[in-house]
Amino acid sequence: MKSQNRRMTFYKKQSIILSLFAIPQAIVYVIFFIAPIIGGIIYSFTDYNGINKKLNFAGLENYRAVFSNSRFLKTVMFNVKYSAFLVIFIVSLSLILAIILNSSLKGKTMFRSVFFFPAVLPLLTMGLVFNSIITKGLPQLGASLGLESWEISLLSKPDTAMYAILFVAIWQGLAIPTVLFLAGLQTVPKELEESASLDGATAWKKFRFITLPFLVPTITMVFVLTLKQGLMVFDLIMSMTQGGPAGSTESMAMLIYNHGFVERRLSVAMAEALILAVIVCTVSFIQIVWSNRKRIY
Repeated sequence: MKSQNRRMTFYKKQSIILSLFAIPQAIVYVIFFIAPIIGGIIYSFTDYNGINKKLNFAGLENYRAVFSNSRFLKTVMFNVKYSAFLVIFIVSLSLILAIILNSSLKGKTMFRSVFFFPAVLPLLTMGLVFNSIITKGLPQLGASLGLESWEISLLSKPDTAMYAILFVAIWQGLAIPTVLFLAGLQTVPKELEESASLDGATAWKKFRFITLPFLVPTITMVFVLTLKQGLMVFDLIMSMTQGGPAGSTESMAMLIYNHGFVERRLSVAMAEALILAVIVCTVSFIQIVWSNRKRIY
């Protein structure tokens, strides 16, 4: 009985000590995460511009201004289009790469190291590098080869600027989803694939009825991460086009930056940021709920 009481006392002391260690982390979390969110919500209902000390309550005026602004609706359409292309290409290409790397391919270990390299580079740095290549390198190459279509930078044309940014985003964003799919492929039981092969199943049928169901959780994760990346794209646009030409690549995040720090309309920017956060959270929630229904146990 005494030993039991001592054990209980020891566990209580241990839990108290662990709680004390968690307090500084909780304080930092509240200061740098919870407090800014609460402040943003409050400012979105005022006329705050970053300078005035006295705040006047504006009600839903900022939200009405956002939804009635054609510029905001244009950025929403850009984000939807950009995100759709990004999700389609990254999910499909990373899955194909993972299947290839999971096979008995010579030199696949070296290839894994090489193709993962872009993932460790900052997006802003990559944007500046590709901006120089697309605006200077390709036009000079086109001029030397006599290709008139290459002499004009892809980033200077509204019809092609988004696709140039997409190329960089896909090139940088393939690595981590591929690793996730590789990990998912390891969970597929080899016995099922061998049994299917003995029954005469084709490679497509084995993938469709055996591999794909096991990859549903991974596909969901990659889908949500890529979709969030597309909805919140900022770094590449900032370093490559700054939202141009003629606002053709202005994303929601870029619009929030312009309203908040360029035009000094911080209250409107806060309202737009909250709308973007609600969109991202809603999409993530719907996708997670859907994936749980499709999950294999």
